[in-house]
Amino acid sequence: MSNPLFNLENIIDLEKWHVLQDSLALVTKMAIITVNYKGIPVSKHSYCQPFCQGVRKDDVLSQYCQKCDARGGLEAVRLNAPYIYQCHFNIVDIAIPIIIDNQYIGAVMAGQIRLRDSGHQLEQLVSRPPSADTEQKFTALEAEYASLPVLSYEEVSTTADMLFHLCNYVVGEAISKNTTIQMYKKRCSGNRPHPPSTLLLPPIRSTATFRPCKASYLIRW
Repeated sequence: MSNPLFNLENIIDLEKWHVLQDSLALVTKMAIITVNYKGIPVSKHSYCQPFCQGVRKDDVLSQYCQKCDARGGLEAVRLNAPYIYQCHFNIVDIAIPIIIDNQYIGAVMAGQIRLRDSGHQLEQLVSRPPSADTEQKFTALEAEYASLPVLSYEEVSTTADMLFHLCNYVVGEAISKNTTIQMYKKRCSGNRPHPPSTLLLPPIRSTATFRPCKASYLIRW
């Protein structure tokens, strides 16, 4: 990305963003992480569920998680809207694109929840081949899987729309502020003192009255 102003790392105050992200995760009951346009995380993982923590620690299973994140982000960019999908463990996740002036800035990844109702068929982006080793690992984390937050599809959809509008608004305002500051600094750095000859001085007004003298004699050379 050629314009550094459109790099997510240069746009947001990460310390304040983390506070907002933690609050959003707590209210929505969803784990949240923010990535840049390359898919690289720029924030910590807010309230990552124990089940997903255990899966992502596994070298083999974590690769499927990364593929899900990557494909989910691409689908969200293509649609220019939040994309709700299922991971390789049938856990519901959301990819929320941050797009400013048709420029893809990054994405907010949220989810790690299960649906209360099964009336909505969501796409499973990445399928994992059956494996006895994987089944054994899942059995070890079965209690953590059962403790995942459970939400209705309407709750997930409403939260996705809210996060989409909120994140794009916050980032858009930050870009506008940064652009204004850069323009101001550029204008200030371009100002130079004018040379004395170009300074316009106000006319001098005298209060004295000029009276011509009457010469009483002539000067001869």
